[in-house]
Amino acid sequence: MLWIADASLWVAVVLTGLAAGAVASRWNGQRVAVSRVAELLLLAGAAGAVVAWCAHAGSLLSGGPDALFDARVPIGVSSTFRLAVLWATLAGASLTFGSIMLVRLVLSASGARAALFSSGMALLALGTSLWFMPRTGDVVADAVPAFVVSGPAAMAPLFALVALVLLAWIVATSLATNPATPRTALICAWVFSTAAVAAEQMARSRLGIGPRDPVVLGSASSGLLLWLICSALLHSRVQRFVLRWIPVPATRDRLSKYASWTGHTGAILLAVSFAAHAFAQRSTVALPPGTTVTVNDGFRRPWQLVNQGVSRFDAEGVDVTAVAIEARDPRGTPSLLTPEIREYHGRGGQHLASNVSIRASTGRITQVMRVLLSPPDSLDVASVRVTFLPAPVLWPLGVVLLGLSATLALMSSPPSRSPAP
Repeated sequence: MLWIADASLWVAVVLTGLAAGAVASRWNGQRVAVSRVAELLLLAGAAGAVVAWCAHAGSLLSGGPDALFDARVPIGVSSTFRLAVLWATLAGASLTFGSIMLVRLVLSASGARAALFSSGMALLALGTSLWFMPRTGDVVADAVPAFVVSGPAAMAPLFALVALVLLAWIVATSLATNPATPRTALICAWVFSTAAVAAEQMARSRLGIGPRDPVVLGSASSGLLLWLICSALLHSRVQRFVLRWIPVPATRDRLSKYASWTGHTGAILLAVSFAAHAFAQRSTVALPPGTTVTVNDGFRRPWQLVNQGVSRFDAEGVDVTAVAIEARDPRGTPSLLTPEIREYHGRGGQHLASNVSIRASTGRITQVMRVLLSPPDSLDVASVRVTFLPAPVLWPLGVVLLGLSATLALMSSPPSRSPAP
């Protein structure tokens, strides 16, 4: 099945390149339809890209060998997480992006400029996928990626990819002379980019990965950058400057105003939540068995931590080290935290160099305490990284307000636009 994927990808790249060249010759005619030859080339290129994508998806879902999977994931995972390499890795995400762009182009009646932009983006994506597509035995994975151990970490790249596709199609639509306002597509791109940021934050909170560790599109900041771009494009001045759209009239219905206020409030809460990480109180403490250790939070209030014992056990394909910690907040309320470290085995049974840490947390809406475990010593003295994060309720509240803003915006009547001069 993999030779079908490789051959189809090469065919898609060649045919898409020929189609882009054929469409480029008609660039001067904005309303001129794409030639019949270019349409056939685009249709054949889209078919080749879809076959390549489906061939990879089939090999991933069936659990058979796949070079794209073998080069990125060293452990055995379920078929759903195996399929995630088609949107969570550079080669797979590029193949998915190019395939969607070509299929969308074939199904739409685009002018020459929009068709050239779409086919050019698809050609660039397919070429990137072909360049970074590993061959069997070329690369051996030795680190466990985040998207195969956390559901939110697997969904965040998918949401970001959908938002990126919508943005690309909005730009292609704006190249027409009198484009219909892709208002719904723009709001949906913003919704998906918000979902990507929220899922990325959930994955970071659970896995204990740092702000520099990549989750979305192979970068630590790409998800936030994509969200900022989508948020900026919701403003009419940015639309006019970037996409050359006509300004939105000042008269708007009440739902649009409520959507704007709610969206800005949610964005401010989200920004404040991210900025609050800079004021988090962090410390590393050693917890001997049965000993009470006092840690002060950001408000200088004492928290008591007691090591109730370290447990080591083997699960299927992973060695787990966990510590039971009894935590008492300043009010004396107890809670049990069980942070753990997972040492995965490769598909051949070998131990991997990288470990996965699972955080444990407790607290209230004003402050949350997160505990991250370091490998304990032979005497079961647990070393933990304690973080007191202020106002953890801000980012989920901001996401809720952003979702409400998108709902109100979709329910409101679209603003009327005068024809372009």
